[in-house]
Amino acid sequence: MHIKFWWKTLLYHFLPRGIGYYKKLHNYIDDSYVHDRDKHPVRQKHHVKSGWKAEENGEFKYRDYQSYEEYRTHQIQKFSEMLKIQGGFSGQEISRYRLKFYKRFSQLDKYLPKTASILCAGARQGTEVEVFHDLGFKQAYGIDLNPGPDNKLVRVGDFMRLENESNSLDLVYSNCLDHAFNLDGFFSEQFRVVKPSGYVLLDIGLTGGGAFEAVEWDSELPVILKILQYFKKIIRVERETAWIWLLLQKS
Repeated sequence: MHIKFWWKTLLYHFLPRGIGYYKKLHNYIDDSYVHDRDKHPVRQKHHVKSGWKAEENGEFKYRDYQSYEEYRTHQIQKFSEMLKIQGGFSGQEISRYRLKFYKRFSQLDKYLPKTASILCAGARQGTEVEVFHDLGFKQAYGIDLNPGPDNKLVRVGDFMRLENESNSLDLVYSNCLDHAFNLDGFFSEQFRVVKPSGYVLLDIGLTGGGAFEAVEWDSELPVILKILQYFKKIIRVERETAWIWLLLQKS
């Protein structure tokens, strides 16, 4: 029944600032911060409509980063700006994300033991990690270029350059495909670290155009075809209004 999950989800829904760590994040709101005046210089170049390469790379459009460091600097700004402006996500936003993650993760008992080693790539404040823990997958943890202050669920890490040993993880989950420096590097790293017969669970966003996306696509089909170059066995596919999520196995 996952009583712990449902109880916490209700608390998040009815408490505007959330609970625990998420409530503490609201202490980082900076009323003196004026975005147009104080934003990082990299944001002068990279926003919703600016900072993209003029040409497309096949079916994909990438940002015009002059270096990998510029990419990292840009991506780090998203959570930094969010904390200063609004102190992270609201309780209702977290509640909605928890329900989305529950739809995916509650299916995994069929494939993974509760002791499975699980990496959430690009987890930011760690809501997906918390849901994994609530469902009994206590070995799940997250990485992000900017996990925010004092985050016990997510550590500093780069999903383009994973520190994990090859063939060491049972599952990698990510909903950050559109934040990858390049998709081939993103998927090849996941293929490297997942055990033989291990899994990846991937959310593909069907809408783009945000200020921090590093790659865009007009259709999910080329993204799925790119994934299948690395993970050829599809276990489950489901479509939602703004997402397609896939569970795939390493063969």
